Amino acid sequence: MMMSEPTRPGTPSEKGDPPPQWAMKTYVMGFLFRGPNRITDEKAADELQRAHLANIARLHKAGKIILAGPFRDDTDLRGLFLFDVATVEEAKALCDTDPAIQAGSLRVELHPWYSSKGIGIVEIPTVPK
Repeated sequence: MMMSEPTRPGTPSEKGDPPPQWAMKTYVMGFLFRGPNRITDEKAADELQRAHLANIARLHKAGKIILAGPFRDDTDLRGLFLFDVATVEEAKALCDTDPAIQAGSLRVELHPWYSSKGIGIVEIPTVPK
């Protein structure tokens, strides 16, 4: 008799059984779109992007954002955020601190998202120069 591979908590079984609730958690996913106020001045756009990235770094350090990044194609969908917060309202308050969203260069659409507990990004040590 062939034994099947054990599943990881938070993944469905080979038979299609859903993961156990104890292994799951609600996060908030944010989809970033081009906003109505595009910055055309290159210097101002660079400063706004740096402020946007600094805000992401601050939220990551605070443990509020798990991942963030841009999409590489050229559409109105520009990037995503994955927040480790319980409610869309809490994620909205965090998005309201983003300078690019404040400036209207980006707009965000937020959705509750159900996935495995403990998802994250593996930290890679900084390589000295």
